[in-house]
Amino acid sequence: MENTIKRKVNRVGLVGQIVTIILIVLMSVACFACLSGGITLAALPKDAATIGVKGEMDIHVGKSLIGKWMYKIPDDPTELNAKLGVNGTEYNDITMEKTDSGLTLYASSERSEFRLTRLATAAFSGFVYCAALLVVFVFLKRLCDAFRSCETPFADDVIRRMTIFAWVLMGCAVLSSIAEAVGNAMIRRSIDLSFSLNPANMNTGLEVSFSFAPILIALLVLFLTVIFRYGAQLQKESDETL
Repeated sequence: MENTIKRKVNRVGLVGQIVTIILIVLMSVACFACLSGGITLAALPKDAATIGVKGEMDIHVGKSLIGKWMYKIPDDPTELNAKLGVNGTEYNDITMEKTDSGLTLYASSERSEFRLTRLATAAFSGFVYCAALLVVFVFLKRLCDAFRSCETPFADDVIRRMTIFAWVLMGCAVLSSIAEAVGNAMIRRSIDLSFSLNPANMNTGLEVSFSFAPILIALLVLFLTVIFRYGAQLQKESDETL
């Protein structure tokens, strides 16, 4: 019975070793890609790649909706001293034009410009995020190594590595959340034009949102270490009795 349990624990450790090795390789490649990309972008001249965007929009209102007020609309195109906000984009240049089928409003936004070099910060944030995951997987592999070679799951080495893994996981969860927030802020500022074509209206604030799943897993692992320590103590007392 004892040998059967030992073989199952060792088998779980072996599977964990294989999976974590694959994850470590993938995260290493991701770290290299983010770091090299960040260095490349940071080394570019500021005017190496600049993208300018200007949005346009038209709104048509039919005669059936305007009704008797149609005659009050001037025949010549008229510029309106007004602003129109749609989906976070502010349109300043608005022209009203009377047509045979009704009324048409033409609007355009101010030109928005961003540089590719701003993405360097996002790339470095991605490197920190991937590096945090890499550290987690390294310590997880060490825990799997202990399970792979242990005589009992209540061994001191297993409990020690499990405790270290829990604290590393908790710390990396906080670090990766901050890195993700910085990266998302820079991407919103540099690329995602759906927020606004006007830089003054862009959401560039740093919004840090922690993922509680890794923290809960870390607390669960810490709770398991308490149970394992208790099991180790019971096993030690049983061995002394025998």
